[in-house]
Amino acid sequence: MYSLINKAKNLGLTGELYYVERSEYEVRKEKQYQAGSLRERGYGLRVFKDGQVGFAFATDPDLTLLDRALSALKVSERDENNVLPPVKKPTMLPLDKEGDPIEFVRESLKTLEELQESVNLVGVYASAGKIKVGVINTEGLDVSESRSHFQVGVMANYKDSSLVTPEIYESRSSRSPKDLDLTELKEETISKVRLTIDRVKLDSKPKRVVLNSKAVSELLYPLLAYSVNAENVYRKKSPLSVGEIYGNITVVDDPHDDKSDYSRSFDGEGQPTTQNVLIHNGEFKAILTNWYWSKKIGIRNSASAVRSFMTTPSIGTSSIRIQPNERQDYENEDLVIDQVQGVHTSNWDTGEFGVVVPVAWTIRNGDRKGVREVILSGDLKTLLKTAMGGVGDSKRVGPVVSPGIVIQGLGVVS
Repeated sequence: MYSLINKAKNLGLTGELYYVERSEYEVRKEKQYQAGSLRERGYGLRVFKDGQVGFAFATDPDLTLLDRALSALKVSERDENNVLPPVKKPTMLPLDKEGDPIEFVRESLKTLEELQESVNLVGVYASAGKIKVGVINTEGLDVSESRSHFQVGVMANYKDSSLVTPEIYESRSSRSPKDLDLTELKEETISKVRLTIDRVKLDSKPKRVVLNSKAVSELLYPLLAYSVNAENVYRKKSPLSVGEIYGNITVVDDPHDDKSDYSRSFDGEGQPTTQNVLIHNGEFKAILTNWYWSKKIGIRNSASAVRSFMTTPSIGTSSIRIQPNERQDYENEDLVIDQVQGVHTSNWDTGEFGVVVPVAWTIRNGDRKGVREVILSGDLKTLLKTAMGGVGDSKRVGPVVSPGIVIQGLGVVS
């Protein structure tokens, strides 16, 4: 690796090598068991000269990698923002947690398969592994870290001779197996499956919709992630405008949340990460950047470069914490949204969406009652501006930590 960087420097280039070493073990059970073991190693090289950039990747860092990157550089367009970021030393986080991957997968599957006694278990899976990520460059940067990850998931429904209910999908992930509560996952799955057995059709439009933590992760998060991306903001493709007020929610991008498997000490360009307050008390205050877009726009780099060894750096979130500034309680006739389908069909530039909701329930006299499929529609601005507050405890679902969010103004068709 180092000879490759030294050769680039001797040729009068600045360059950067991003490398990955990954091992993962996974077992899935649907109709039958499927086990997989992955070992992957890869290297992505960027070289710069006079505003031009070339990129190539390989599974072996020999000198042909540099030759291919040079060939790409010669045909690239000049852009003064095509330069390496400055060398900064990150504060390393404890992201490599203890846990035997094979033992974790075996014991997790054994525990989750106990669900067969209570529900129709469509499938279960467990995976665990470790990834080593590093960046070296011609200017003296040399950083690397190991990041562990553990994940489990369940697919279940109710099924008999006359009824098949929608499938419930539940998953949990973390850097450490100690942070995964499989008992809670099983109880949540059973509870939701039971709600789908005897469902009613909504006879009137609810005054309030509650996105629970899972729905926040599936619907609100992808819309927000697109909207705070610097490239989309620069190209005027974001539905949000920096400095405008959108309700009373606070959104923080927190790469130092070491329980999240989206955490990182440094980004895909080796830049030290830090918390980024994106929305504060409803005000859109900051956007996420990599080095290129921070220079092009002329703002502080949020160190949000994400990549694989096969790609150049783009912009992505880490762990997202969403916190409404007001608290709410559940009320009768609230419609609680749990699972949505079709977010990918949203108009990302306007924030408009229309999704199918296969799993939801309403509150009646303090109890939950399952409801049949509904269509939920609206847009990101309305969702943020009419958010009344948070309800329930904050939960971690995928990259998001959030309570449920009570919202007015969304369209509901049953």
